[in-house]
Amino acid sequence: MRTILVPIDFTSTTENAVQLAAEWANHYDYQHIILLKTAGESEFDFLHIAEGHSFVNEESVNSLLARTESLFTQLIDTITAKFPHIKVSKLLSDWTLTRSVNEVLKNQPSIELIVLGSDDQGSSNDSYVSDNIISIARTSPVKTLIVPGNYSYSPIRNILIPCDIKGITKLERLFHHKSVIQKQDVRLQFLNIDTHKGNDISNENKKELEDYLRQHLTEFSSSIYYSYDENIINGILNFASSHETDLIIALPGRHSFLYYMASRSISEGIYQNTSQPVLVLK
Repeated sequence: MRTILVPIDFTSTTENAVQLAAEWANHYDYQHIILLKTAGESEFDFLHIAEGHSFVNEESVNSLLARTESLFTQLIDTITAKFPHIKVSKLLSDWTLTRSVNEVLKNQPSIELIVLGSDDQGSSNDSYVSDNIISIARTSPVKTLIVPGNYSYSPIRNILIPCDIKGITKLERLFHHKSVIQKQDVRLQFLNIDTHKGNDISNENKKELEDYLRQHLTEFSSSIYYSYDENIINGILNFASSHETDLIIALPGRHSFLYYMASRSISEGIYQNTSQPVLVLK
C-alpha cells in the first residue's frame, strides 16, 4: 500500500500540508496517509517537565489528550470526506520529530513520500514541523515534498529541475520517480545556473546535456535554460517566478537545495519560496 507520511502540529501550515498530501495521494495513486504528531512540543514538554507536581493533574493531561484526539479526527474527516478511498492513520510519538519520522520510516516500509509544511511570509511562523524541515529532509531516506504554507494545490504541469551541466548523470534520479513526470501534459524545464560570470558554458557541454535528455527522456516535453546568478537559490527562485512553474524538483548535487542545507542560506532559500512546492529526491 503506497503511503505518504505527514508530520503535523495542528497549525495552519501543517493543515495545509495535509490537504496537499490528500490531493497528491489521489492524483498519484497513493492509498494510505499517516498523520504523525509528536509529544515534543511546548504543551507536552510542559507536562513532562512538571510531571509529579500537583498543578499538573490527571484532568489537565486528559484534557490535552482529548483535544489532540479531536484535532486528529477533524483532519482525518477532512480527507475521507473528499477522498473516501484513501486510508488515513494517526500516530502519536514521544520522541523528537526527526527521530520520530525516521523510526516510522523503519517500521513502515510502504512510505514513499514525506510531506512537510513550511511557514512562509503569510503564515504565523509558529509551526514546529516547519522548524525541523532541514533535519528531516537531510536524514530521510525517502523523497520529501516541502509545501509553502499558503500554497493551494493545482495540477502539476510545469516542473522546474535545476541541474549541474557538469554532473548530468545525477538526472538518473528522475528515472526512479516517473510517477510524477510521466503524465502526458507535463513539461520539464531544466535550468543550469552559472555562478561565475564570464565563464561561458561550452557548446560541447550543452550538446552532452541535450543528447542525454534526448536519449533518456524522449517521451517528455522538455526545455533547457542557462542562467547566471551568484546565488543559486536566488537564481532558481527568480527563474521560477518568471516562468510557469508548478513544482521544483531538487536533485542531488551542486544545484540541489540539499547542497545548501550545510550552510546558513538553506532556511532562507526554502522560506523565500512562497509559491511552489519543492520535491527533494533521494
